[in-house]
Amino acid sequence: MQKPLQVGSVHHVSFRVDNLETALAFYEGVLGCRRLPRPDGLPGARGAWLKSGSTEVHLTEAPADEATGYPPSRIVPFACHVAFHVDDLDALEAGLSARGVERLRGDFGLAQIFVRDPSGNLLEFTPY
Repeated sequence: MQKPLQVGSVHHVSFRVDNLETALAFYEGVLGCRRLPRPDGLPGARGAWLKSGSTEVHLTEAPADEATGYPPSRIVPFACHVAFHVDDLDALEAGLSARGVERLRGDFGLAQIFVRDPSGNLLEFTPY
């Protein structure tokens, strides 16, 4: 039996929102999240990155059908997902490959790998 891969804490959660301004009023004004810089060139026309404690919250304004990322076999990087921190992205990718896990290496200005769990939930792994 192979040794389990090691992932760290939750780095961020990503949500699709209908209206960015309304979402920001809630996340900043109600929940007290604070705004972070968001890199240019990310998928999704409009969005915001926020900080809540030690976890980031990434918002992308997109129609619901685009952001769900379904069918589950399709990997859409801006879909709703959770991201885990990893110390060594290359080692994780090698381990996923050895286990036959389908993956997408992100090329969106950030080092990242996306996979689907057996139920179709989208997971991201990032060294940041």
